[in-house]
Amino acid sequence: MKERIDILAIGDVVTDAFIELLPAEAEISQDRDSHPLLCMTYGSKIPFKDAILINGVGNAANAAVATAKLGLNTAYMADIGDDRVGEDILQSLHEHGVSTEFINSHAGFKSNYHYVLWYGADRTILIKHENYPYKWPEIRNYQKPSWVYLSSIGETGRTIHDGLVKFLEDNPETKLSFQPGTFQIREGTKKLRELYAKTTVFTANKEEFQLILESKSTDEKTLITKMHQLGPETVLLTDGPKGAFASDGEQVVFMPPYPDPKPPLDRTGAGDSYASTFTAAIADGMSLSEALAWAGINSMSVVQKIGAQEGLLTKNEILIWLKKAPSSYVAKTI
Repeated sequence: MKERIDILAIGDVVTDAFIELLPAEAEISQDRDSHPLLCMTYGSKIPFKDAILINGVGNAANAAVATAKLGLNTAYMADIGDDRVGEDILQSLHEHGVSTEFINSHAGFKSNYHYVLWYGADRTILIKHENYPYKWPEIRNYQKPSWVYLSSIGETGRTIHDGLVKFLEDNPETKLSFQPGTFQIREGTKKLRELYAKTTVFTANKEEFQLILESKSTDEKTLITKMHQLGPETVLLTDGPKGAFASDGEQVVFMPPYPDPKPPLDRTGAGDSYASTFTAAIADGMSLSEALAWAGINSMSVVQKIGAQEGLLTKNEILIWLKKAPSSYVAKTI
């Protein structure tokens, strides 16, 4: 009998082309209240510092690699094109110990390819999700996962959402961790109400909470309470370098960020590592405080490297960081 899958990650997989911008060739404008703007001279040739290609990434792919590195038996469900980019994506996932048995390759389609404008420690990503003919696969008894981790999928991915809802109805022992991507957030809670209702762990950052809930509230406890009302049992709200909040419906726990050993190099994937590590810890039976502590360490490590996966840690590496954590790195009930 084959080993049962611990986590089945679902979501689009991409290749990221990082373009490192020169400080003198771009600037950040704070003229708008909504969000800073990355500004470059229009209609000219702009020198750049470097270009780096990273295969097999994306919200769900990053989660798959993170949980595999933490020792979980992880499989990945996604769609790719029958091109060299797709081949490189499969190879990268194999090298990270992720099963690709649920990845479909489509003749005549391109694989997802994104451009990352890297400026300072942050990035702006130009995204395009190919419109694949998504189809929910047959999952045999020995393949049924303990957890499903759902994240970013293209606009035509409703078939996957519907298939997942039916699968969870037929297999109530399987738990769902939901980290919505751009298009899933735009779908709104009404269209995805069945997914929210069946979610065990929900994760998003503070701005995404506000968008999803159509709320202008800046109070984390208010946002978390409203999210619980949609169905998720455990809710994780991340707020970048300010820390994160987790709730099981009875208590809300705040965790400050783990101090950076040196200035962050690249924040790509910080949220993915936090969400997936938190999910893995909850799946392992840890408390909210323990899960937050593990998640914060993995996120801290990721931003010290380029891309979303190079800095991911093993369980033993996280334990080492925990042992030398400062006294300020402690969860507090609020």
